[in-house]
Amino acid sequence: MAISEKEIKTLARLARLEFSEEETKKFVPEFEEIINFADSINQQVEGDTASIREVTTRIATWDELREDEVKPSLPSEKITSNVHSDNGYFAVRRVVK
Repeated sequence: MAISEKEIKTLARLARLEFSEEETKKFVPEFEEIINFADSINQQVEGDTASIREVTTRIATWDELREDEVKPSLPSEKITSNVHSDNGYFAVRRVVK
């Protein structure tokens, strides 16, 4: 599968990265190599589900769970002493798109 410079520029924009024209041209064969490798893995596994490892969900029983215990915690003044806080909460910068 071939990848174009336009697709690499689109991926870079989505990842908020900037590349020069020279870097973009350099990435084309590298991306094609990665895509070809992924395709080769897919072709090896495709149709042969016996080679895919089964993943099961483990569910804990009530007997395995511990009892809730109330323990003293650090005072919020000590936790927020080295950061900018607002009424005991961490102040987080707003993310602007």
